[in-house]
Amino acid sequence: MAEFTIRVYKNKDYNAVRMMFAEGMLEHIPATCAYLLKLPRAQFILFISFISLLLVSRSYLLSLVSLAVVFTGGRRVLTREYHQYVDRCQREDLLDIEESYMASNNSCFWVAESNGRVVGMVGVQSAPRSSKVMQLKRLSVAKDQRHKGIAKALCTKVTDFARQRGYQMVTLETSMIQHAAHKLYETMGFQKTNDEIFPSFLGRFANFSILTYEYKILD
Repeated sequence: MAEFTIRVYKNKDYNAVRMMFAEGMLEHIPATCAYLLKLPRAQFILFISFISLLLVSRSYLLSLVSLAVVFTGGRRVLTREYHQYVDRCQREDLLDIEESYMASNNSCFWVAESNGRVVGMVGVQSAPRSSKVMQLKRLSVAKDQRHKGIAKALCTKVTDFARQRGYQMVTLETSMIQHAAHKLYETMGFQKTNDEIFPSFLGRFANFSILTYEYKILD
Protein backbone atom coordinates (compact mmCIF):
# COMPACT_ATOMS: atom_id res chain seq x y z
CA MET A 1 0.00 0.00 0.00
CA ALA A 2 1.34 3.42 -0.97
CA GLU A 3 2.52 5.61 1.89
CA PHE A 4 1.47 8.74 0.03
CA THR A 5 -1.28 10.07 -2.18
CA ILE A 6 -1.06 12.56 -5.03
CA ARG A 7 -3.74 15.19 -5.39
CA VAL A 8 -4.32 18.49 -7.12
CA TYR A 9 -2.89 21.56 -5.41
CA LYS A 10 -5.11 23.55 -3.04
CA ASN A 11 -4.63 27.06 -1.66
CA LYS A 12 -3.89 25.62 1.79
CA ASP A 13 -0.70 24.08 0.33
CA TYR A 14 0.77 27.46 -0.63
CA ASN A 15 3.26 27.96 2.19
CA ALA A 16 4.34 24.31 2.24
CA VAL A 17 4.99 24.33 -1.51
CA ARG A 18 7.04 27.53 -1.45
CA MET A 19 9.06 26.33 1.53
CA MET A 20 9.71 22.94 -0.06
CA PHE A 21 10.93 24.57 -3.26
CA ALA A 22 13.32 26.83 -1.34
CA GLU A 23 14.67 24.00 0.81
CA GLY A 24 15.08 21.72 -2.20
CA MET A 25 17.09 24.32 -4.12
CA LEU A 26 19.27 25.46 -1.22
CA GLU A 27 20.30 21.92 -0.35
CA HIS A 28 22.29 21.86 -3.61
CA ILE A 29 24.75 24.44 -2.26
CA PRO A 30 27.20 21.92 -0.68
CA ALA A 31 27.31 19.80 -3.87
CA THR A 32 27.88 22.90 -5.99
CA CYS A 33 30.61 24.05 -3.64
CA ALA A 34 32.33 20.65 -3.89
CA TYR A 35 32.08 20.81 -7.69
CA LEU A 36 33.68 24.27 -7.72
CA LEU A 37 36.57 23.18 -5.50
CA LYS A 38 37.43 20.44 -8.00
CA LEU A 39 37.82 22.91 -10.84
CA PRO A 40 41.46 23.51 -11.84
CA ARG A 41 40.84 27.27 -12.18
CA ALA A 42 39.37 27.46 -8.66
CA GLN A 43 42.28 25.46 -7.23
CA PHE A 44 44.70 27.74 -9.07
CA ILE A 45 43.09 30.86 -7.56
CA LEU A 46 43.23 29.37 -4.07
CA PHE A 47 46.87 28.33 -4.55
CA ILE A 48 47.94 31.75 -5.83
CA SER A 49 46.04 33.41 -3.00
CA PHE A 50 47.80 31.24 -0.44
CA ILE A 51 51.28 31.82 -1.91
CA SER A 52 50.70 35.57 -2.18
CA LEU A 53 49.49 35.78 1.39
CA LEU A 54 52.42 33.69 2.58
CA LEU A 55 54.97 35.91 0.82
CA VAL A 56 53.40 39.04 2.29
CA SER A 57 52.76 37.80 5.83
CA ARG A 58 55.54 35.19 6.14
CA SER A 59 53.15 33.26 8.36
CA TYR A 60 51.62 29.90 7.46
CA LEU A 61 48.93 30.32 10.09
CA LEU A 62 47.87 33.76 8.90
CA SER A 63 47.93 32.58 5.29
CA LEU A 64 45.71 29.59 6.09
CA VAL A 65 43.30 31.78 8.05
CA SER A 66 43.17 34.27 5.18
CA LEU A 67 42.59 31.44 2.73
CA ALA A 68 39.68 30.26 4.87
CA VAL A 69 38.28 33.78 4.66
CA VAL A 70 38.56 33.68 0.86
CA PHE A 71 36.80 30.31 0.81
CA THR A 72 34.04 31.61 3.10
CA GLY A 73 33.57 34.62 0.85
CA GLY A 74 33.26 32.38 -2.20
CA ARG A 75 30.66 30.24 -0.49
CA ARG A 76 28.68 33.35 0.40
CA VAL A 77 28.68 34.41 -3.25
CA LEU A 78 27.42 30.95 -4.21
CA THR A 79 24.75 31.04 -1.51
CA ARG A 80 23.60 34.46 -2.69
CA GLU A 81 23.25 33.13 -6.26
CA TYR A 82 20.98 30.33 -5.05
CA HIS A 83 18.90 32.65 -2.89
CA GLN A 84 18.47 35.05 -5.78
CA TYR A 85 17.23 32.21 -7.99
CA VAL A 86 14.75 31.05 -5.33
CA ASP A 87 13.53 34.62 -4.81
CA ARG A 88 13.04 35.08 -8.55
CA CYS A 89 10.98 31.89 -8.87
CA GLN A 90 8.89 32.82 -5.85
CA ARG A 91 8.13 36.18 -7.45
CA GLU A 92 7.15 34.52 -10.73
CA ASP A 93 5.07 31.34 -11.09
CA LEU A 94 5.22 30.42 -7.38
CA LEU A 95 3.87 33.80 -6.33
CA ASP A 96 0.36 32.90 -7.50
CA ILE A 97 0.23 29.14 -8.03
CA GLU A 98 -3.51 29.17 -8.69
CA GLU A 99 -3.10 31.64 -11.53
CA SER A 100 0.10 30.08 -12.90
CA TYR A 101 -1.02 26.45 -12.91
CA MET A 102 -4.71 26.01 -12.09
CA ALA A 103 -6.40 28.67 -14.23
CA SER A 104 -5.89 26.82 -17.54
CA ASN A 105 -6.95 23.40 -18.76
CA ASN A 106 -3.44 22.92 -20.14
CA SER A 107 -1.58 23.40 -16.88
CA CYS A 108 -1.78 21.85 -13.43
CA PHE A 109 0.01 21.50 -10.10
CA TRP A 110 0.00 18.45 -7.85
CA VAL A 111 1.26 17.70 -4.37
CA ALA A 112 2.14 14.39 -2.76
CA GLU A 113 0.70 14.04 0.73
CA SER A 114 1.63 11.66 3.52
CA ASN A 115 -0.08 11.65 6.92
CA GLY A 116 -1.54 15.08 6.23
CA ARG A 117 1.83 16.59 5.28
CA VAL A 118 2.87 17.84 1.83
CA VAL A 119 5.98 15.82 0.95
CA GLY A 120 6.28 16.39 -2.79
CA MET A 121 5.18 18.65 -5.61
CA VAL A 122 5.30 19.17 -9.35
CA GLY A 123 3.76 21.51 -11.91
CA VAL A 124 3.22 21.45 -15.66
CA GLN A 125 2.56 24.22 -18.14
CA SER A 126 2.18 24.46 -21.88
CA ALA A 127 5.51 25.54 -23.34
CA PRO A 128 5.66 29.07 -24.77
CA ARG A 129 5.22 29.27 -28.54
CA SER A 130 4.28 25.61 -28.83
CA SER A 131 0.94 23.82 -28.83
CA LYS A 132 2.54 20.38 -28.70
CA VAL A 133 5.04 20.66 -25.85
CA MET A 134 4.51 20.81 -22.08
CA GLN A 135 7.06 21.79 -19.45
CA LEU A 136 7.53 19.87 -16.21
CA LYS A 137 8.43 22.36 -13.47
CA ARG A 138 9.18 22.62 -9.75
CA LEU A 139 9.58 18.90 -9.06
CA SER A 140 10.66 18.47 -5.45
CA VAL A 141 10.36 15.84 -2.73
CA ALA A 142 11.03 16.36 0.98
CA LYS A 143 14.48 15.08 1.91
CA ASP A 144 13.19 12.58 4.48
CA GLN A 145 10.62 11.16 2.02
CA ARG A 146 12.87 10.23 -0.89
CA HIS A 147 13.39 6.75 -2.33
CA LYS A 148 9.70 5.94 -1.88
CA GLY A 149 8.65 6.42 -5.50
CA ILE A 150 7.15 9.88 -4.94
CA ALA A 151 9.18 11.68 -7.61
CA LYS A 152 8.44 8.97 -10.17
CA ALA A 153 4.72 9.10 -9.37
CA LEU A 154 4.70 12.89 -9.75
CA CYS A 155 6.52 12.68 -13.10
CA THR A 156 4.02 10.08 -14.27
CA LYS A 157 1.19 12.46 -13.38
CA VAL A 158 2.74 15.03 -15.68
CA THR A 159 3.31 12.71 -18.64
CA ASP A 160 -0.20 11.23 -18.30
CA PHE A 161 -1.67 14.75 -18.14
CA ALA A 162 0.19 15.75 -21.31
CA ARG A 163 -0.88 12.57 -23.11
CA GLN A 164 -4.53 13.06 -22.20
CA ARG A 165 -4.45 16.55 -23.69
CA GLY A 166 -2.86 15.49 -26.95
CA TYR A 167 0.62 16.87 -26.39
CA GLN A 168 3.57 15.22 -28.11
CA MET A 169 6.39 16.01 -25.71
CA VAL A 170 7.25 16.95 -22.11
CA THR A 171 10.43 18.94 -21.47
CA LEU A 172 12.22 19.92 -18.28
CA GLU A 173 15.39 21.63 -17.12
CA THR A 174 17.71 20.53 -14.34
CA SER A 175 21.20 21.44 -13.20
CA MET A 176 24.31 19.40 -13.92
CA ILE A 177 24.84 18.48 -10.25
CA GLN A 178 21.40 16.90 -9.71
CA HIS A 179 22.59 13.40 -10.51
CA ALA A 180 19.72 11.60 -8.76
CA ALA A 181 17.25 13.59 -10.86
CA HIS A 182 19.13 12.70 -14.05
CA LYS A 183 18.90 9.01 -13.18
CA LEU A 184 15.16 9.29 -12.47
CA TYR A 185 14.40 11.06 -15.74
CA GLU A 186 16.48 8.68 -17.82
CA THR A 187 14.86 5.67 -16.14
CA MET A 188 11.46 7.07 -17.10
CA GLY A 189 12.42 7.52 -20.75
CA PHE A 190 13.50 11.17 -20.81
CA GLN A 191 16.46 11.93 -23.07
CA LYS A 192 19.00 14.71 -22.60
CA THR A 193 18.84 17.07 -25.57
CA ASN A 194 20.68 20.23 -24.56
CA ASP A 195 23.36 21.53 -22.22
CA GLU A 196 23.71 25.30 -21.66
CA ILE A 197 25.87 27.34 -19.31
CA PHE A 198 23.84 29.02 -16.57
CA PRO A 199 23.62 32.76 -17.45
CA SER A 200 25.47 34.27 -14.49
CA PHE A 201 29.04 35.15 -13.53
CA LEU A 202 29.33 31.98 -11.46
CA GLY A 203 27.85 29.89 -14.27
CA ARG A 204 30.36 31.21 -16.79
CA PHE A 205 33.30 30.92 -14.40
CA ALA A 206 32.52 27.33 -13.44
CA ASN A 207 30.97 26.08 -16.70
CA PHE A 208 27.94 25.30 -14.56
CA SER A 209 25.32 24.06 -16.97
CA ILE A 210 21.58 23.53 -17.15
CA LEU A 211 20.47 20.36 -18.89
CA THR A 212 17.31 19.97 -20.94
CA TYR A 213 15.51 16.62 -21.01
CA GLU A 214 12.68 15.60 -23.34
CA TYR A 215 10.08 12.87 -23.09
CA LYS A 216 8.36 11.92 -26.34
CA ILE A 217 4.76 10.83 -25.93
CA LEU A 218 3.88 7.86 -28.08
CA ASP A 219 0.35 7.20 -29.33
